[in-house]
Amino acid sequence: MPVLFDGCFGWLHPAAGRRGVVLCAPYGGEALATHRAWRRFAERLAAAGSPVLRFDYPGTGNSVGEEGDPSRLDAWLGGIRAAAAHLRAVTGVAEVALVGLRLGALLAAAASRDVRADALVLLSPFPSGRAFLQELRAMALLAARPADAPPAVGPEGIDSAGFRLTPETAEALRGLDLARMMEAPARRVLILDRPEGRAAALAERFRALGADVEEASFPDHVRLMSSVQHAALDCSAFARAAAWLAPDLVPGVARAGPGRTMEASAPRLRVPDAVERPLRFGPDTGLFGILCEPATATAIESPAVLLLNSGATPHTGTGRMSVRLARRLAARGIASLRMDLGGLGDSASKPGRRDGLIYCRDMVEDAQAGLDALAAAGHGAAVAVGLCAGAAVALRVALADPRVAGLALVNPGRFVLGDGVTQEEAIGSAVKPATAYLPRLTEPAVWRAILRQDRKASRVARGLSERAARRLRIGAGRLRAGLTGRGYAHDDVLHAFQALCDRGVRTLMVHSVGDVTLGELEAQAGADGGQLRRMGGLRMERLAGADHSLMERAARERFADLLDDLLDRIGTGAADVLRGKGPGPPEGTGAFRVNHATGNSPA
Repeated sequence: MPVLFDGCFGWLHPAAGRRGVVLCAPYGGEALATHRAWRRFAERLAAAGSPVLRFDYPGTGNSVGEEGDPSRLDAWLGGIRAAAAHLRAVTGVAEVALVGLRLGALLAAAASRDVRADALVLLSPFPSGRAFLQELRAMALLAARPADAPPAVGPEGIDSAGFRLTPETAEALRGLDLARMMEAPARRVLILDRPEGRAAALAERFRALGADVEEASFPDHVRLMSSVQHAALDCSAFARAAAWLAPDLVPGVARAGPGRTMEASAPRLRVPDAVERPLRFGPDTGLFGILCEPATATAIESPAVLLLNSGATPHTGTGRMSVRLARRLAARGIASLRMDLGGLGDSASKPGRRDGLIYCRDMVEDAQAGLDALAAAGHGAAVAVGLCAGAAVALRVALADPRVAGLALVNPGRFVLGDGVTQEEAIGSAVKPATAYLPRLTEPAVWRAILRQDRKASRVARGLSERAARRLRIGAGRLRAGLTGRGYAHDDVLHAFQALCDRGVRTLMVHSVGDVTLGELEAQAGADGGQLRRMGGLRMERLAGADHSLMERAARERFADLLDDLLDRIGTGAADVLRGKGPGPPEGTGAFRVNHATGNSPA
C-alpha cells in the first residue's frame, strides 16, 4: 500500500513478523532498471513474514525535492532513518533490517548505526563514495550521446541516464568510506557481490569490528542491471537474501495491516504548487498512478494530462521526466495522472502475460481506466502523452475514447499494438529511414555483408522489404475504401490521424533529430513524414541534441515547452470535443513547418 512520510513516497508491504525490512534502492538509471524486480523482492520478503518498506529518497522518484537541492547526501541518509522510524511506528516491529542495492548498499551501511539495524544486507555494494563516483563517471562518459549534446561530465555535475549528480553531492559522497568505519554497522551482515567486486576487504573489516558476516556471490548482477526487461525476471541473489532474512514469527507480536496504517485512507503529498495522491484503479484496482493536482483551485478550464509509461520504464519516467512534467503542469493549473500500464512499474501483472512487455493491445483498456480515474477526480477531458511505446498506446486510446482531446507523441517506435514485445526486441527490429542506407549500397563491404547473410544486414534488408510490402497493402486498402467507403487497413496510420483530425483532436508529434524511429515515420507517411505534415491539426517537431528517451535536460525542457503550447492551443475547446461538438480540423493545412536547426515551428 502507498505511504507518505517526511516528504518521502513509499510502499508498505504488510506482514506479521517481528522484524521489518527497509529497502534502500540504487541510484538513477539503476533504480529504474531494477524497479520491478525490487518490488517483487519486497513482496517475497513480505510473503515470508517480514513487513517491508521501500521508498524514494528525497529529490528522487515521487518524493519531495529535486536532485539539485543542497545537502542531498544528508537528505538521503535522513530518508533511510525516517523510513525505519515509520516502519516501526506503523507495524510495531521489534527489529529492523536494512537491505541496500549498489549505492543503496553504501547508504544503508552508513545509516545502519543511527537506525539501530539488527541486520544488514549489502547487494553488490560500493565500498566507498569514491568507488561509486568513479564508476558513474565512467558509465556517463561511455554512454552514447547526441553529437551536439553537452558533455556528460562537466562543471554542473555528472549526467547519467537522465539523472544529474551535482558537484556538491559528489563531494559529500567522497567522504563515505566503509573501510574507515569504527563500529560494526549491524550485528549480522550478509554481503552478496559480483565476481569482480571489492567487498571481500569490506567483509574482513566488519568481522574485525565484531559483526557476524556471511559472503556469497551475486551471479545475476549483469542481468539485473542491464535493462528494465531483464530486471523483471527473478533474481537468485534476492532469493538468497530473503532466505537469510526469514524471520521467526512470534505469537503476540503486533501485526501490520490496513487498520494500523496511518496513510491507509488517502495519503497526500504536498509539493510546491501541487498536491499529489496515489491511486489504485482499473479492474480489481490492479493499476497504479499518481494524481497530481494544482494546490489552489483555478478558474481556467483545461484538459488534464495522462502520462503513460516510456517503454517499460516506471511511471516516474526517464530522468524523472514524468514527475517534473506533472509538477510543472500543476503550477500552470493543470491536473495530471502519471500511471503504470499493466505489467509495468507498480501496476499488477497481467494474467497469462509476462511482465515488462510493451506494445500490448490490452494497454488501451488500461489507459482508458486512467481516463476513468481522471474523470472520477473531476477531469473529464484529457491530453494523452507517451514516449516510445507509450506513444502508440496514446494514439490508440485517442482513437478508442472521445475523452482524449489532444495527443503528444514522442519518438513513436511503432503506431500499432499487438501481443507485446520486450524492449530489446523492439530496439532490435528498428530500422532507420531508407535514405540512411541507400548511400552505402555503393560500398563493396555492404554487398559482401548482404551476400554472406550478415545478421545486421539481413535484419535491415528484411525490415526495408517489409515496409515496402506494408505500404502496398495499405495503399490497396485506401483504394478499396475510396471505392466502397470501407476497407482501410488496421495499421493505416494516415487514416487514423485523419480520423482524429476530423474529430478536432490536436496532435503534437516530436522526434529527436536522427532518431531510429524516423524510419517508422517514413514507412507510414513518406520521407520526413510529409503526408502527415500536410495534415491540419498535426504539428511535427524535431529536437536537436536529443536522444531517443530525452535523457538530455535541455531536450526535456524543450518538449515541456511544446506540451505547454499544445495545451494552450487546445484550451477550453476540450470541453466541446468531449461533448462531440469539436471544431473539426483547424483551418488550413500544412500550417506547421519543421525547423531542423532549432526544433521550433512557427505558430
